[in-house]
Amino acid sequence: MVGLQTFAGDPSGSWVRVTEHAAFSPRDTSEDAVFGGKLWLSNAYHNGNKLVRDLWSSKDGTTWTCVSTNTPYDGYSEMAVFNGKLWAVKGSVWNSTDGAHWTRVLEKTPFGVRGYGELVVHDGKLWQLGSGADVWNSTDGTRWDCVTKAAAYGNRAAAAVAVYKGKLWLNGGRTHAPSDPPEKHYPKITTHNDVWCSADGVRWTRVLEHAPWAPRQWFIGREHAGKLWIIGGFDNRNGKNFGDVWFTEDGVTWKELVSGPRFSPRHEPTVYVFDNSLWVVAGNAWPLMNDVWRLTLR
Repeated sequence: MVGLQTFAGDPSGSWVRVTEHAAFSPRDTSEDAVFGGKLWLSNAYHNGNKLVRDLWSSKDGTTWTCVSTNTPYDGYSEMAVFNGKLWAVKGSVWNSTDGAHWTRVLEKTPFGVRGYGELVVHDGKLWQLGSGADVWNSTDGTRWDCVTKAAAYGNRAAAAVAVYKGKLWLNGGRTHAPSDPPEKHYPKITTHNDVWCSADGVRWTRVLEHAPWAPRQWFIGREHAGKLWIIGGFDNRNGKNFGDVWFTEDGVTWKELVSGPRFSPRHEPTVYVFDNSLWVVAGNAWPLMNDVWRLTLR
């Protein structure tokens, strides 16, 4: 199978549960940021499709402080750190220097309210992508430019988007057409396990059509320790969650990080790179979780 070769100096380590029940409620789809030496956890999905508009911070992943119970920005806004500020972007654009006081810098974004996209920082700009075929960027959060209306990966959502080695990366996710045979859980969509990258957001290269990890949606991509990682997600074909962790140095050759203790299979966790570690927080493991896990590589 493509991608199961071994790197020289493979990372190893075990996940440690930092806390079983954090101070915030069990949740998924919370947005993440690392800002001012703290982990930030924004908003929550609760059972019954209920949005909780809170914001929490933590210096160590164990003790969490509620900064706000009614955040002013749009629910489920994507979060990023850019130009020394914390940003919240969705249908509008807000920023903050402390997480407690927010300023709206744009009332209405040109791309509108999107679900399951990503906000990342690349090449000195904010980028919005991974929810549709269009790709947008901004140097100031106020003016947004559409660099392409039709990225080569198509009308994609719920993918793992990350910045790695000076490029934008999009992994897997879903497109809005049924597969043959239809997938079990949501039969009107198709999930993927392909890998795409781009230096400019316009020209995209498919570096791998079928990665060794199974097709999935609602999973997370991060750069850490000189590698690109994907974590967890949802197996739409079989109607179950994933709890696996994979890494690559080139997008082509992937290896699974196999460890002893680890978080339960889940989709839409909140993932951080903080204090030389990977962190997995909350997510939907049926039930919703509010645990905190940490992986420090050896």
